Amino acid sequence: MSDGVRLIIAATGHDLISAVKSGVQDKPYIESIVVVSRPADAENKISRNGTNVLIWDLDEFEPNHMLTKSVQSRFTLYTIYTSLSNGKYKLLPSTGNDVFLQKPAVFTPITTWRFVQSVTGHCDTMVKRQKPPHMRDLVKMVEAQGNQKIIAIGSSTGGTNALEFLLKNLPPDMPPIVVVQHMPSGFTKLFADRLNSLYPQEIREATSGDFLMRGRMLIAPADRHMRLVKQQGKLAVECFVGQRIHGVMPAADILFESVASIVGSNAVGVILTGMGSDGAKGLMLMRNAGSKNIGQDEASCVVYGMPKAAKDIGAIHDEMPLNSMPNAIMRLAGK
Repeated sequence: MSDGVRLIIAATGHDLISAVKSGVQDKPYIESIVVVSRPADAENKISRNGTNVLIWDLDEFEPNHMLTKSVQSRFTLYTIYTSLSNGKYKLLPSTGNDVFLQKPAVFTPITTWRFVQSVTGHCDTMVKRQKPPHMRDLVKMVEAQGNQKIIAIGSSTGGTNALEFLLKNLPPDMPPIVVVQHMPSGFTKLFADRLNSLYPQEIREATSGDFLMRGRMLIAPADRHMRLVKQQGKLAVECFVGQRIHGVMPAADILFESVASIVGSNAVGVILTGMGSDGAKGLMLMRNAGSKNIGQDEASCVVYGMPKAAKDIGAIHDEMPLNSMPNAIMRLAGK
């Protein structure tokens, strides 16, 4: 299989085509960029021996799941659907090889940059899926059927400082951590990159297909939910656009529900400072599945909303100040 990616853009809008071309042309793995006037023409442009990424503008062309399913059954094809809204994408059944990116209403320098960052992020993920992981990464990955503990965290107002405190006091080889931190669009990557530059652990904004590993923290991207999935016998994450829960996306409840379903008693749930009640119901599901859950106490919270909601319904086992949480997390994780 070729290491290169053939990018196929099914669109006629100049702004969209220009934005994507300018944003990905310097990526070393982009083998070619092809523009077609309709999705049906894409099949003739498919690279038979490589990875293909099809960008499909749903505002111009109706979704056609049968077409993509037919092509995906024969070739390596990932589809990035884009539109001003996600209504049409919601009608499509997911194949696991498709994602949705909301298109800017107007392509300004800022909105173009954000959109292209999302496109290249998904292309990066799709390229990684085609490459076998390095042996040292295989050792760190979490088996889907194993007993490795994972840590799931939900936080909002004041959570960025709380997360930084935890990282500062957790070992470099900490158990895998998945995080939902409520932040404005575009800021989760900046936040993750800053933490990654400061601490020995690997901290990154999650993209679909990222594996859980020891020493790695995955932070859900703003404007996309994140859930655990099983991939190639390992635990990974999937990021997707969906309905807002409690008015937010990503929602901790979505993540916690998937942790309860897939990991069960091998999880540690953590609810940090934040406004509202997101995470409480998901933590209850985790507790019922056998996880051990802790919450930040009122005195150390910036806003005692999310931890209180979880405590009030009996979803946490113990409440404590932030400075006690790193040791508690490692104790519960069996370290």
